[in-house]
Amino acid sequence: MSGVYPSWNSVVEHALRRAQEACLLVALQCRRLKRAEPEEPQLAIRVWADIRMLMVALRQLRRSVELAALSPPLQDGLVRALAEFDGPLPDLWRMRSVEEHFEAHPVPEADAWDGRIFTWADGSLNVDEALKAAERLFATIIGVRTADPETMPSMG
Repeated sequence: MSGVYPSWNSVVEHALRRAQEACLLVALQCRRLKRAEPEEPQLAIRVWADIRMLMVALRQLRRSVELAALSPPLQDGLVRALAEFDGPLPDLWRMRSVEEHFEAHPVPEADAWDGRIFTWADGSLNVDEALKAAERLFATIIGVRTADPETMPSMG
């Protein structure tokens, strides 16, 4: 290892690219979940696959912003934005954990999907709220990042 550290600027740019990809994936999954495709013989498995992918994308978005929030000049704004992101999605992290660690505890069957709210594992995920929260978080990272891009010191 050479001891050369990347600049905060490059870390934030990487986080921003990952956040953009995740936000686009959130939007894609929300659109897919809103589309009725009754001709599919296994509609339930498609919905469940799309919900899983939505949970993954939301987590990737949050983790990307967490990475950018390590940059001292961006920390305050992004920590607040992360808390605002979590607010409308109170059950997301527990639901994602149950799904991700299925070997540790029995995964309950899906309780309900009404075309907007998915209820499962003693929690619920409102797809409309998830999309709004993702878009707000992504807009915040863009805004905070462009406010003063020259203040990014080296990490070393």
